[in-house]
Amino acid sequence: MENPFRDGGPAEKVMPYLSLIISAILLAEGVRMHREGASLFWPLGASFLMLSACHAIYRQIRSQRERV
Repeated sequence: MENPFRDGGPAEKVMPYLSLIISAILLAEGVRMHREGASLFWPLGASFLMLSACHAIYRQIRSQRERV
């Protein structure tokens, strides 16, 4: 049985998409919290995480194109 956590394995391919989903949930929750009076840093931090997840997906797609 192969290790799913090796370089190029299934876990490495799925991780950027999972982080995008989680950061989108955090962004929605941060916006909701900010509307209720919480700090502005919650949605700002979540948007930074979302941008970094989008960048990771872009890098993954770009590296797949270069292999072909």
